[in-house]
Amino acid sequence: MAVRSLRVAILDDDPSVRVAISRLLNASSMIGDSFATSIDLFNAMETARPDCILVDLYMPTLDGLEVMSYLRQIGVTAPVIIMTAHDDPTLRDRCLRAGATAYLRKPLEAAELLDSITRSARPPTI
Repeated sequence: MAVRSLRVAILDDDPSVRVAISRLLNASSMIGDSFATSIDLFNAMETARPDCILVDLYMPTLDGLEVMSYLRQIGVTAPVIIMTAHDDPTLRDRCLRAGATAYLRKPLEAAELLDSITRSARPPTI
């Protein structure tokens, strides 16, 4: 059986973060779909389901916990990895208790990010 590339959704309001993560994923034979707003991500979930979702904790409208909660409400079961530049052990625990599969600090370490994605997501076979 063949295994297709992992598809990863990236939600971050910083365009440079989205581009950097997308390039890293592409170089690692993964597919990165970038979104600047939670609405863009939610709309995309109507037609495509990623294998993993990277969500910035601090976004202009909904925070990462609210995004994760809404994704579950609309039936998206893909693992969610929370990213933040503002590390806080209390928030880390809260995110993990809420269902995040990982909590990563920015600036992201490439190896840690890729490891978190591959441990979290299991692509379906084709």
